[in-house]
Amino acid sequence: MFTILIVDDNRADRLGIRGLIDWEQLGIEVAGLAVDGEDGYKQAMQVRPDFILTDVAMPVMDGLKMTQKIKEELPETKFIFMSCFDDFDYLKSAINLEVYGYILKPIDLTELTESLLKVKHVKEQELEKTQSDELLRRRIQESMPVLQEQLIRDLLSGKFENEADIRERMQYLGMKDLQEGCSVLFVQIDNYETLFGNLTAEERHLLQVKLQKCAEDTILNEFAGYWSSQAFNSAAIILLVQEPENEALWNRIVEAANRCKDMANDSLSLNVTLGISDISSRSGQLPKLYEMAQYAVKSKFYSSGNRIIMASEAVAPNEDSQYNILEIKRKLEGLLENGEEDDIVSFIDQCYDADIRFSETYVKNLTYSITQIMQMILLERNESYGSVFGNDIDIWDKLQRFETIEDIKRWLVGIIETVRSSVNKTGSGRYRKVIEDIKAIIDDSYAEIENVGQIVGPLYISASHANFIFKQQTGQTIFDYLLMQRMEAAKRLLLDPYMKIYEISEKTGYKTTSYFTSVFKEYTGVTPKQFRDKHDQK
Repeated sequence: MFTILIVDDNRADRLGIRGLIDWEQLGIEVAGLAVDGEDGYKQAMQVRPDFILTDVAMPVMDGLKMTQKIKEELPETKFIFMSCFDDFDYLKSAINLEVYGYILKPIDLTELTESLLKVKHVKEQELEKTQSDELLRRRIQESMPVLQEQLIRDLLSGKFENEADIRERMQYLGMKDLQEGCSVLFVQIDNYETLFGNLTAEERHLLQVKLQKCAEDTILNEFAGYWSSQAFNSAAIILLVQEPENEALWNRIVEAANRCKDMANDSLSLNVTLGISDISSRSGQLPKLYEMAQYAVKSKFYSSGNRIIMASEAVAPNEDSQYNILEIKRKLEGLLENGEEDDIVSFIDQCYDADIRFSETYVKNLTYSITQIMQMILLERNESYGSVFGNDIDIWDKLQRFETIEDIKRWLVGIIETVRSSVNKTGSGRYRKVIEDIKAIIDDSYAEIENVGQIVGPLYISASHANFIFKQQTGQTIFDYLLMQRMEAAKRLLLDPYMKIYEISEKTGYKTTSYFTSVFKEYTGVTPKQFRDKHDQK
């Protein structure tokens, strides 16, 4: 309820106004009655009314002077004037004092009521605006951390470049100036998608808040600065430094970053990598510093994570590297056939030579090529990743998750070793029928066979895979077995005295007698004629 003070030197008017108006219905309470301007001023200072209804012409202090004095102390109080005189000067003074009504005596209660309702409506609107403004100010204050973090994101992204504009915005948000010097730290949770990809959004946010607490207890406890979450797995920290750039300063920054990493390791069981940019005294350089810190973290790809990396130590990759797919395939086939785990590790180390800083694109392309070559070798053997691992491997998805070359190398060694073990373990049972079919084809058609492709064609497997299986299971190549069957058949035919040697040559698949003779001698140690003569003597 609003309050009103009635000021009038005429007792009948004072009491009449108080008694004849239904103040309760108006929502206004009469807080006091004053007999003149001086009394009105004193009571106003005590009760601090919302409204004052005052006569203009009064002894001791008139209504105009009283209004001026009260307005200096209570600028929100609203006034309505009463007067017996329809005087232009009084009316002008009322306008100058921003009075909300000027009523002539004798008082018309209807007119007075309308003036009171008018001034009450004005007061209600002001209160609503004040309350609305206060609510907005409170909301702004409550959201200040969010607004500060958003400004940091904008600064890091380069949205603002004008130094004066940046200072003004930071000052408005109650943030410290960046003029003396700043550095950017980029913090990233290692192997995030692999370890935490199945978390809900709420759980991811909670993990992010816990990491922020680690940074606040360590880095931001040592240096003034600001935290800005960039994604669920990463954040940027702007450090404010107020001392010259020197070795002691860098040591302090690195030590604080290490304390943050250790706390994340111990209290959250998180591996984190922190990249540290150079220092600049210009806030407009923040995007460049942020880029440097990010690049430093990305350089863990060439070594390992869970460590501190200075941007100045990150070396650019070599963009001119190449690899030979046919050579890789040849070596992989050899590893599957005769290799051991140490051989596989050595092969992968050679592919990803630690002395060469390959570009990330090169490494991922090489990895993809190796896995595709492995898949091709398996298909040549009527196998697949699905038959070995139970499901096909989403290579590109894996490559997006790997954060270091060491992760990729360990994964590839595991893939190759698993395939090698699977092929060797299941080969003898699974390939028995293949071996039998190859032998049967050779036994029936050895004279017509000109190449291995004619043998394996009906079996719908590749020649290289067929040779691999045959050699693994029998200890000899398909050609060795074909030669053996031809030579054994030639021996039997040579025992028939009616068969000419050139006829035996043709029946065993040789187009010329001289070539047949040389092959037979190499196989038996004697020529066909010597073999026949020897057996004729028995």
